[in-house]
Amino acid sequence: MITIVAAAIERFFGTPENIEVNARVNRLAGLAAAEKYDGRVLKITGSRAKVCWPKGEKTVEDLNSLILIAE
Repeated sequence: MITIVAAAIERFFGTPENIEVNARVNRLAGLAAAEKYDGRVLKITGSRAKVCWPKGEKTVEDLNSLILIAE
């Protein structure tokens, strides 16, 4: 339960400045997309990031929908 609350706080009040190229991220579920886990940021352009997910899938995501994985 605490993880869900922390994810919601990060999504709406967090700052995307801490996400950098080559960072590991997860994507929160939204109205248009499902959750994704263990992605790697390839490129950041403005408020969007190109992310490579497991099995080679690459998507462009809004930085506000990504959560940094602490390593």
